[in-house]
Amino acid sequence: MIANEIKGTIRVFNSIPKVFELKPNVFNYDKLDSEVHYADGFRELVEPVLKEEQHKTNIYFDSDKDVFTYNIETYTPEEILKQKEQNEFTKYQLRQSRGLESYLKLCAEFRLAKESGSLTPELYAQIEETLTPVRDELVNGQFITAKTKLEVIGSDIIGVELYDRFIYSLTQDIEELY
Repeated sequence: MIANEIKGTIRVFNSIPKVFELKPNVFNYDKLDSEVHYADGFRELVEPVLKEEQHKTNIYFDSDKDVFTYNIETYTPEEILKQKEQNEFTKYQLRQSRGLESYLKLCAEFRLAKESGSLTPELYAQIEETLTPVRDELVNGQFITAKTKLEVIGSDIIGVELYDRFIYSLTQDIEELY
């Protein structure tokens, strides 16, 4: 990335522009010699290496290093705590949404199996009742607890194929979302 101060404002570019606003009659400006670009104020934009508790602020020209870069500020302990709380809240929302979606897909599959006759109404009701504790955890975004409850239930009522598929799905979600 590169930057240039144009009319008092620092602008960031992915590369030298084909048309430079201070030289609008020059086509293929990007093809000109790099010395022209340098003379017109284009410099490298150096991204600072940030620690977890830091963030970039305003961009500026560092005349000692002849590059554009950013000032760095450190978050306060209160800001760090607030960010962690927000991140955890966002993770819970995602897990809750994913859990509800997973369970609704499973319910749709069961309902179609019941309607097609693959599942008897009695077996359908038994599966629904058996999986209620798992569902309650899933729709609340608690994948680890849902998996534990499913492991306790086992495959006797819901069948090995469904059990294995459900365990695999929960394991994948846990790896991704925790």
